[in-house]
Amino acid sequence: MNAVTSREVIHNFSAVAARVAAGEELTVTRYGKPVLKLVQLPALQLSDDDHAALIRKALSFRMTAPYGKAFERSDAYEE
Repeated sequence: MNAVTSREVIHNFSAVAARVAAGEELTVTRYGKPVLKLVQLPALQLSDDDHAALIRKALSFRMTAPYGKAFERSDAYEE
């Protein structure tokens, strides 16, 4: 069993995610007990029509003006 601690996941998420993306299945433990299993998602299979529709939608967003006003620091805080 390939196990990693929850602390290792928190502090080294990129490395853990890379291991899972490479096909490794990892069990996350907390206080020595397994709590999660990390596995790679199966590849998404799109039809040619769906792929073309996604490309058109992405390009249409690039051609339009940004939504709403520009982000300001005060927007990050609740009033």
